[in-house]
Formats: sequence, structure tokens, C-alpha cells
Amino acid sequence: MKILFVSLFLPQRQAYHAGGRYVYELLRQLANRHELHLATRLEEGEFPSLEELRPLCRAIHPFSYRTKARRGVLDKVRLLCNYISFSRFADRLIRTGNYDLVQVEWVETALLIRRRGVPLVLDAHDVLSKPAERVYRQARGFGRIVAGLRAWLTRRLERAIVRRFDLVLTLSDFDRQYLGRLAPEVRTRTVPIPAGLDLTDREYPREAATILFLASYKYRPVNVAAALWFAREVLPLVRRSFPAVRFVAAGYGPPPELTELAHRDPGIEVPGFVDDTDALYKRAAVFVAPILTGGGIIVKVLDALAAGTPVVTTTFGNEGVGAKPGRDLLVADDPEDFAAAVVRLLADRNLADRLGASGRSLVAERYGLASVIARLEAAYGELAAGEGRGETGENAGMRG
Repeated sequence: MKILFVSLFLPQRQAYHAGGRYVYELLRQLANRHELHLATRLEEGEFPSLEELRPLCRAIHPFSYRTKARRGVLDKVRLLCNYISFSRFADRLIRTGNYDLVQVEWVETALLIRRRGVPLVLDAHDVLSKPAERVYRQARGFGRIVAGLRAWLTRRLERAIVRRFDLVLTLSDFDRQYLGRLAPEVRTRTVPIPAGLDLTDREYPREAATILFLASYKYRPVNVAAALWFAREVLPLVRRSFPAVRFVAAGYGPPPELTELAHRDPGIEVPGFVDDTDALYKRAAVFVAPILTGGGIIVKVLDALAAGTPVVTTTFGNEGVGAKPGRDLLVADDPEDFAAAVVRLLADRNLADRLGASGRSLVAERYGLASVIARLEAAYGELAAGEGRGETGENAGMRG
């Protein structure tokens, strides 16, 4: 098939963004069986990275935006305008490209993409209404009114977008069910993101006092909030039992409020983007994912589990992963319980090893690359054959 991928972020083997890494792997796996075309946004400095994509794609249609270390309000408005312009750019390609199938990555990408004669697949990555609704529930005072309006607008916009697509892919059954309530008439399927794409067979000694959080911070305020919450609310409680513990908040684009923590506290490290995440995951004694408002599949949790690293996360951090608390990882939602869970793992190496082994087995069974690609190819085949057009919601999501 002649397939156009439309990606809001540049697909890269060493991507700053977990979704960009995932889309790169999709292209790499599908290139031998299909004629792939790619439309992608990219920062001005990322043009050399297109070279690794050219062997995979028959044609690449880049759409650049200006690189900024830090964005003010006006810059964020410009960024939104760039999203809209890219969506219009992709819609023109779809209209004129004579494709057999189009797959759009991220809901935001599809703002101005209209229904065409070609089958349209939306890979949602995140269900945007869900975190907006949670922010509204947690807000107080005047902020609750603003958050409520934002949540209402997000729901209306997301519902209008997903209705234009023949199939919407979600990364977890939890997200698929949420989307089914939002737009019951939309046909959905769960195709989880593969885990541990950058892990190797190498082994590393555990650093007994190292706690790791790894995420992309640039344009992802939920990850910034998670790192700050752990550093400010949880870490001081952990230090009552382990004064020499070290917290590493690694990942692309840390903002000043994070880097300033590291300047003030020698026990906090904010190294920025790290090339060798394999070693980073495997050396950590504990991986934390204190997700406060998000949900869906948290890729960083899957990768830590795949590395055999014991994980402490929140209910939101586990909801899309579906790990069993107490067997595969630990779950806690307030600072005291979260700190207690971390202390348990630091103090009990047998428990940490047992959770790490169980988490690794879970990921190998549910989130292997071959299984993910097989599910995606099955969905393509059904769309190409015109099968199951009447399926919506849970039944479509559970097929295959």
C-alpha cells in the first residue's frame, strides 16, 4: 500500500520525544512491505536528521518551525498557529497524493484534516479530554471555571476530530473505553506502543541510592509538574530514611525551575537529554513516575519495566499499563505513601528484584514489537478490504 504518515513530531531513532521514537519504529518496520510517505513538523535545527528517514520513505514533506529554548505566551500562540498550518499542509497532501491509506499521529495534528475518499487512521497517542477533565476536577476557585471551560472546549474539539476518521488507534484499553464514551460511533482499536526499543542485552550494576525519572520536558508541562512534585514533596520524606539518596530528573528540554533545583541541591541532577537510556534505566535503584493529571500508556513506565527496574508510579501512571500493584510495580498517590513505597524498594533489594523481574515479564508478554506491528497490519488489512465499517467502541477495539 501507498501510505502517508503525518507526524506532529519528527520521527527519530534517538528522539527527544517518546512518540517520535515510536513513529520512527513504525516506519522502519513497515518500510519493507509498503510504500511510505511522510509529512512531519521539525525544528529548524533538525533538518540533518531527515537523512536517516530517507531510506525508509519514498518521499518526505518537511514543515519547519523555529527553535526556541523557552517560550513565552506569544511564542505559544505562534506554536499553536504552526500546528494549525501544519494540519492544513497535511490536508493538501492528502487531497492530492493519491494514497491508499493515511495515518495521522496525534489528535492535535488532525485539527484541519478533513474526511477524504482515502481511509483515514488516527493514532491518538493521548486522549486530550482526559487530562483536561482531571485538571478541572482538581481546580479550585476561579481557576475551576477556567479549567471547566477548557475541558468543555477540548471535549467538543476532540469529538469533532475523531469523527472524521475511519479508525482511531489508542495505546491502551483504558483510553479506548474513554474515547468510546466521548464518541460512541467512532471505530476504535487498541494498538499499544512497544516497550524497551532502546534497551540492549547489556547488564549494569545497580546504584543503590539512585532514583530516576526520565521524560521529555519541552512542551510537556505534565512531566515538569511530576518532577517538581517529587523533588519538593516526596524527596524530603525519602531522605529521612536515606539521607544520601540521589534524584536524577533526566530528559530533553528541562525548564529553569527544574535546573534551578539542581543548582540549589547537590543531591538532585538534571542532565538534560541522555543518549544512553539503556544504562540510565538499568543503573537506577528505583524508577519513579509521579504522573498527577495525565494517563494512558506512560512510555517511560513501560521502558523502566522492560529494563527490570522497580517502578513506583501513581494510579494515573499505571492506568494504561495495566500492571498489577504489588506484583509488577508499586502505586501511590500522595507524597507520604509515594515516599514510603520508594523507601521500601531502597531498603529491600529482594522486593525490588522481584518486582523488576515481574514487570519485565509483563512487558515482554503484552508490549512486544512484533505483536504491535501485527495488530497494526491487521487493522490496515480490514480497512483496505472495507471490513467492519460498522464496528465502533469496545468490540472493534478488542478484535485481533
